[in-house]
Amino acid sequence: MSVHLLLGPEAGAKEGALRQIRDALRTEHGGELEIIRFYPFECEGGELTAALINTSLFSEHRLVILSQAETAPAALVDELAAYLQHPVEGATLIIISSELYVSPKISKLVSKANTQTFYDLLEREKGDWIRSFFRKMGIMISGDAVDSLIDISEDNTQELRTICSQVGLFWQIADKGRPIEEEDVDRYVFHSRQEDAFTLFPLIARGDLRSSLKSLSVILGSGESQTPILLLRGLLWQFRRLLSVQELRAGGASEGDAFAQATVMGKGSAIKKPKDKTSYRNAAARYDLDQTQAIIAALITADLAVKEAGTDLMKTIFERLLYQIIAHRGAPLAEAQFAVI
Repeated sequence: MSVHLLLGPEAGAKEGALRQIRDALRTEHGGELEIIRFYPFECEGGELTAALINTSLFSEHRLVILSQAETAPAALVDELAAYLQHPVEGATLIIISSELYVSPKISKLVSKANTQTFYDLLEREKGDWIRSFFRKMGIMISGDAVDSLIDISEDNTQELRTICSQVGLFWQIADKGRPIEEEDVDRYVFHSRQEDAFTLFPLIARGDLRSSLKSLSVILGSGESQTPILLLRGLLWQFRRLLSVQELRAGGASEGDAFAQATVMGKGSAIKKPKDKTSYRNAAARYDLDQTQAIIAALITADLAVKEAGTDLMKTIFERLLYQIIAHRGAPLAEAQFAVI
């Protein structure tokens, strides 16, 4: 059957499987493929089925890819189910989901042989993957540096490959003969990537004060006058989104429904990306609903203090704020929270 179903959050391995299918089709059909990729929001008028059944003028075979299939609306699910009952010979369909599932109407019509599930890497597997990656590059890396890379990356080989490639390239250019150490990872990764509220929030979500302070230093080091205000607004937006998820869960919603129905200030803000789901899952496990409300109050208080404070006090205000959020889970500090001159 010319239909494949690739499930799960491990994006790197799924991309590898996709390449294998593509290369096999090129070998089988002796030439370039016509490759068409769709997302559910683009398939409102039968475009997906049309791409599969229409004869191509440019190649012998068509490869049609549907990504983010877990978000497919009912009409698209029905369209896919109808096609899967009578697939055409001249096209191959690959259905990709970031979750471990798609609608049963779809999954039951794809053979088990053509269904693959890719799970997140376990902690030990991430370490083995990193060591193997640098070994192939001829670079030594210490155990502490491996642990640091594990801490700052998601549990999938796609992000691991990106970060390790950047570090490895930096190390080769620098012509270092010694192993990569933890401080080298911190120096390169934290000072070379763009930092903002959306890279800081995952660190806060898992309670990593040390890494949060490093990230904060990079953000404030930009020197832009609007950076402190934008940072606070970004964090406030994310904690309000977290509060929405927690209120939905408290009302009996499942995690999946809470992520899909999340709002910020009355506007829909569904949580869809696997790494975002991981961050909000970590945050919900660390901070209960009352603590999230306290953190929001602390962020609002900090916003007022930042607008009144001078540049010299800015770093102190934010460091105390991070300590209040992570170490005290939003509870007021024993002494005056801010000293504004």
